[in-house]
Amino acid sequence: MNMIVYQPKTEEDRKELKKKAALLHSQAVIQYIQQLSCPNDQKQALMEELHTT
Repeated sequence: MNMIVYQPKTEEDRKELKKKAALLHSQAVIQYIQQLSCPNDQKQALMEELHTT
């Protein structure tokens, strides 16, 4: 598969891309934690630890 990727040209577009990438990453982390087989209180502790770092 070939892909062509264009980098944003303006600072505003780069900031928007960073925001979207951060949102996607945080959603992936939340989904991963939700799928863990540990008790909910441990999941909550993980989420709180991530939030404080």
